[in-house]
Amino acid sequence: MPARTRPSQHPAAASPTIQTGSARSGEPHQVQGRSAAGRYTYRANSKVRPVSTPDAEHAKLTHALGVHRQLLSHAASSIRTLTAARNDLIAQAVEDGLSLATVAAVTGENLRTVRTIALAYDDLHVSGLPRQAQLDALKAKSQELQAAEHHRGQITERREALIVLALRNQVCDDLELASLTGLTPDHIRRSTRGIARAT
Repeated sequence: MPARTRPSQHPAAASPTIQTGSARSGEPHQVQGRSAAGRYTYRANSKVRPVSTPDAEHAKLTHALGVHRQLLSHAASSIRTLTAARNDLIAQAVEDGLSLATVAAVTGENLRTVRTIALAYDDLHVSGLPRQAQLDALKAKSQELQAAEHHRGQITERREALIVLALRNQVCDDLELASLTGLTPDHIRRSTRGIARAT
């Protein structure tokens, strides 16, 4: 009689694969069962993308508004410093004999403003600086000041766009925006009058 072959008492355990559907994408996920080493493995066919939430949008906008408030504060400080330095040069130039019309042409200010600035300094003495050196200094400082004012205007425009976005999407109300920007609620309402808000 032929000898019977005994079946193996320790057959290799097959790793079952379970197909599951993704509730969001509709694509199947493959979940692999326990492996021979006793560990579970997971393999997904698609990445899960984070979903934007109202809280996330609120945090993003409030942070941006806070940053723009600081930028505007720095810009204002820079403008004050440059204005004071430019006014010093204007007053000294007038004291040294440059005409109001010449100083106004170089600085871009009107005659009345130049006269007012010059009259505010009553303790100056003739510097003896060459005329062209004074004109060059006035022109350079005036250009710096104009560039700083232009930069402040750009920051202000971006802040206004953020305010409109916050109100349109109802992320912040007038009072919160006033607190974040340093503006008054009345200014917020006036500047955003007519903005369609989400419902």
